[in-house]
Amino acid sequence: MNIKAWVKSMRLRTIPLAVAGILLGTSQIIRAGQNQVSLCLLALFTAILLQIISNFANDYGDFVKGTDSKANRTDRMLAAGQISPNSMKNAIRILSVFTFMLGLFLVYYSYINNHLEKQDFLLILSVGILAILSAIFYTIGKRAYGYLGLGDIFVFLFFGIVPVWGLHLLSNTHFDFVSLISSIGLGLLCVGVLNTNNYRDIHTDSLNNKITIAVKLGKRKTQIYQIMLITIGAILVFFSELLYFNNNLETPTEYALLIFYFPAIYLLSNHLVHFIKYEPGMRPELNNELKKLSLTILVTVVIHLIMGIFI
Repeated sequence: MNIKAWVKSMRLRTIPLAVAGILLGTSQIIRAGQNQVSLCLLALFTAILLQIISNFANDYGDFVKGTDSKANRTDRMLAAGQISPNSMKNAIRILSVFTFMLGLFLVYYSYINNHLEKQDFLLILSVGILAILSAIFYTIGKRAYGYLGLGDIFVFLFFGIVPVWGLHLLSNTHFDFVSLISSIGLGLLCVGVLNTNNYRDIHTDSLNNKITIAVKLGKRKTQIYQIMLITIGAILVFFSELLYFNNNLETPTEYALLIFYFPAIYLLSNHLVHFIKYEPGMRPELNNELKKLSLTILVTVVIHLIMGIFI
């Protein structure tokens, strides 16, 4: 077994996005006065496995459709001949079953320990199954939604709204307006990561009939779209923190703690400066932006989590 090839196919640079949603939900739970360490850890492992399934399925789907081969992608292990299609297909199947079982245990744990109601049990279980299917069929199948310009919607939902709302439901905590605002902000930031990826691949995706939002918009409008995603997303996360401060802090000097968000704001602004400067197809430069943006989003959520723990 080529361990190195499998690790590359996991695309570890995308894991921070899966982690970010769970950490944001954890932050909201802590602020609601809940101690749900075991629940959050189970959710974290489930989210990471879902992301790995998505990455494996993305490699497999693009390989089968010939997208990676036509683009001469050597960073994809199937196209490079480092992993066989059957091995990847089996890995997707095994991980999907394991993730389903872990998710089922997660929901059962909540049912027993947090008195999850039967209808909520069925609801969150259904959402979990949908999450697995969404991870698989992003690029796999004749109607793969990643080829139909729908990837942005699914990323917004499953990296922003769903993990935060799901943790509230599992912990029997109220999903309030502040939680909604922060989850929408995170979802937009995560769509920005996907958009960076799709901006990089505008030319090759267009040639291979992979119709992403970036392909539909073209270079200039995709840049404007990215500015909107990152700016609005950052503002909403920051605004949700401001709302929390307004509801819970008593003295104006305590608002100075918001200064801890400035590094994240600087890094997100720096990303936009570089994004506008780069052209589609500049793979090394935009790959670097993908890593930096993913880590910046994680840093932003970690700041939010630290605020929730200590304030």
